[in-house]
Amino acid sequence: MKKGYWTGHVFEIKDEKKWNNYLTKYFQIEEKHQKEKTGNYIPVLVGQPEAKIQGSDLMFAAVVEFNSLKDALDCYNSKEYQEALNELGDNPEDTVVRNLSIFEGS
Repeated sequence: MKKGYWTGHVFEIKDEKKWNNYLTKYFQIEEKHQKEKTGNYIPVLVGQPEAKIQGSDLMFAAVVEFNSLKDALDCYNSKEYQEALNELGDNPEDTVVRNLSIFEGS
């Protein structure tokens, strides 16, 4: 079966408090998936100022490998993850500049 992946990149954190509230909930989800062996969370880069994506400074990135694309999408759509996203506020771009991609790989 093909794996499912999340890739995330954070370029700027504008509201530390909201971002930290999001991370608290996110790390609980990460711990659950690692225990259940449904997600493998791989931090890729932390604080390397020379890292760039399309000319933007990159604060950090992460890759999450799931057992399937369905598992990756189910995690994104889960009540727990949606509650974590709510911590970013009504307009998440006011809290953090980031992107998240979810896709199927080999």
